Amino acid sequence: MLLPVLSQIQEGIVPKLRILNVEISTIQMSQARLMGVSEEWIERVETEDPERHQLFMVRKVDAGHQNGLQEGDVILTMNGTLVTRITDLDVMYTNNELDTAIVRKRDEMHIMVPTVPTEEFETDRAVIFCGAILHRPHQAVRQQISKVHSDIYISARMRGSPAYQYGLAPTNFITAVNAVPTPDLDAFVREVNKIPDNTYFRLKIMTFDNVPWVATMKKNEHYFPMLEFVKDTEQECHWRRVTYENGQARKGEAELLPEVMDEGDMAVDEVGA
Repeated sequence: MLLPVLSQIQEGIVPKLRILNVEISTIQMSQARLMGVSEEWIERVETEDPERHQLFMVRKVDAGHQNGLQEGDVILTMNGTLVTRITDLDVMYTNNELDTAIVRKRDEMHIMVPTVPTEEFETDRAVIFCGAILHRPHQAVRQQISKVHSDIYISARMRGSPAYQYGLAPTNFITAVNAVPTPDLDAFVREVNKIPDNTYFRLKIMTFDNVPWVATMKKNEHYFPMLEFVKDTEQECHWRRVTYENGQARKGEAELLPEVMDEGDMAVDEVGA
């Protein structure tokens, strides 16, 4: 199982693995029969894997997943191989698509299931605005939420900052700035740079439990300037820092961030940063 990956590492190659962004659980043959799996498939499972008479069912699909598998699908084969053991799913690591036989709502069908590169799950950009740490929702968030409201996820906040004072809570999503939709960090940075220092503005926010609300905040660039950290392998520490002053980006190191992180906010449970 590990040897193909270890071999690449030994050759100096960084493995680029792909996975199915779904959660699965095992079902026994009695349950599979009730879900519409034919007797021919049940006999094949019993013949090819006499130790484990089981199949896999899709329990949950990660938020943002399109096409491919759906919740409740029973997986029969992938690229022609009967799937009765978790190791049978290893074919996903090196294929962009998988020819998959499934049973969906008691109907047997063949579909092409896309896989996703694991590089997409890494956080390669973070913005600190008014003491709130913002980045694209990471994999743990997408696994636990049914819908990603935006790519601006609040993972933590600094104690004493405007974000702390005005109630921006970790696990919330920012969806708009002054009524202008901000679906991603680029749009967010562009809109907040238009706000003058020491000026009130509004953020439209969606909680993790799908409750919308609006926060009115006051910008404070003197004590809490906006900073951006971008992953850059050419930098010594592989991260590039950008400081924003008066709405303009200035590359380089600014003052060190104050060590005022709220410990309670940093441990916001497994959906935190």
